[in-house]
Amino acid sequence: MTDTLRQSRSPLYLQIAEILRQDLDRGVWLEGDFLPTVSELSAKYSVAKITVRQAVKILDEEGLLKARRGHGTSVLPKPPVRDRLVLGTHLSTLTDLYRGDKPTLKLLEDRLANIPGKPLIGNLSKDGYHLLKRTHSRNGEVYCVISIYFEKQLFKRHEDEFRTQLALPVLLDSCDIDLAHARQSLIIGKCDYNTARLLKLAVGDSVAEVQRVICDTEDQVIYLADVIYRSDFVSLEMDLLA
Repeated sequence: MTDTLRQSRSPLYLQIAEILRQDLDRGVWLEGDFLPTVSELSAKYSVAKITVRQAVKILDEEGLLKARRGHGTSVLPKPPVRDRLVLGTHLSTLTDLYRGDKPTLKLLEDRLANIPGKPLIGNLSKDGYHLLKRTHSRNGEVYCVISIYFEKQLFKRHEDEFRTQLALPVLLDSCDIDLAHARQSLIIGKCDYNTARLLKLAVGDSVAEVQRVICDTEDQVIYLADVIYRSDFVSLEMDLLA
């Protein structure tokens, strides 16, 4: 265990805090239980007592533990389980899930822009693209930063809707938009400085990076979204027999 902890660049107290947090999630200790003493945890992980105290303080501030000098550290009731946004493998299913979300009204970027790199599928429009970058919220919590590139002529036709509503429902519900192909990719990455500030994460925290591309009947990219999700807000489910 010691060698594993030393190999990480993360401070030891943050690593111990994460170990304890995972143990709480797995039910190693239940509500009302007392954790092993600082001395016992220090010996178990071969770290200084001050390191354990710093780790326990973090979980105390998160509302997971209650540390009382002379009485030990007890486990508090678990916070309510957050409903995760399921990144489904069908566009219609994903769109239905998005209908309950509300984008922030203040856009981060709103301008003409080129799509960076090569999209997963399709050909780029010669007319160019319009970029809307914003955050999305659920129950008052920001869960993703999204950069959406709309084909320029499409954006002009639905400008007001795209600026004030979720894009996917607009795309699927509009009679003048022909959708032929769509693809989505997902990788696990690390949060950078600017994204950490928007998502209220620490630099280096795990995030889910998604690219979502939709093409029309002429195989032209009409929508491309680069999305960075908080990893604790999303899950991926697939029907393996579909």
